[in-house]
Amino acid sequence: MAAAIRLLAAFEALTGAVKTVVRWAMLAMAVTIFGIVLFTVFSRYGFGTVLSWSEEVPRYLLVWIAMLGGALAVERGDHIGFELIAAAMPRGLRGLTRGLVRLGIAAFGGVMVVYGIQLVDLFGGDWMESIPFTNAWFYVSVPIAGGLILLFVVGAEARRLRLRLETRPGPGP
Repeated sequence: MAAAIRLLAAFEALTGAVKTVVRWAMLAMAVTIFGIVLFTVFSRYGFGTVLSWSEEVPRYLLVWIAMLGGALAVERGDHIGFELIAAAMPRGLRGLTRGLVRLGIAAFGGVMVVYGIQLVDLFGGDWMESIPFTNAWFYVSVPIAGGLILLFVVGAEARRLRLRLETRPGPGP
């Protein structure tokens, strides 16, 4: 049992590291958006010209932030959880309802992975409007966010299982 607890703790550490990377990536994207918009306003009113990509890039970065933020919301438990309904149910049904919600969220993450990969495959080769890149780097946000949702749901379940194992009384003397 100690080995299982250590393995679950290691998995939690992995999900924590991934969460940290995602947060820093989102922060970098937000700072980049701020910088581009600030530069665009300055160049428009200071020089009377605007770079062609100054609207498109922040829009794509904002989509990435939304996708990654949705996955982080799952990790934090800030998703739709039917808490009002669950709170009104008897204790045994509450756990079942919350379990079904987590299962539904995991299924949604799986759908995002499968259909996101198909989206990238079908439309990823198209070129963006104003920058010389394909849409693949934009569309890949869907399967990545789906994979993160799956990882964070499994991580939450691992945390629950580890806590349950740690509080379980050990074998007698």
